Amino acid sequence: MGKRDRRGLRPAFVTLRDLPGTRVMFWVVEHCPYCGGQHVHPAGNLRTADPGERLGEQPAPCEPGRTYDLTLPPRPKKKNSIRQERRRERRAGKVSDWEGEEG
Repeated sequence: MGKRDRRGLRPAFVTLRDLPGTRVMFWVVEHCPYCGGQHVHPAGNLRTADPGERLGEQPAPCEPGRTYDLTLPPRPKKKNSIRQERRRERRAGKVSDWEGEEG
């Protein structure tokens, strides 16, 4: 066990899933930061519960003495698409054309 293992909470990225045919929702940890396995945490009833309330510090099922932080995965950054670059070029071209017509 290294120093890194003894420090604070490790993030565990989760996805929300429901159990088909029931009203039960689960937070699924695809890759546990401790064992690398998959774990399931109940998130409540589909109709009445707020699954966001179950995020946060939870005990790891693989090692009950340790906890991890259930969090949503980070959203990917928006890339400047080719469309946006073309749009900027067209707008820049239109502005210069308008200036020539005024004279």
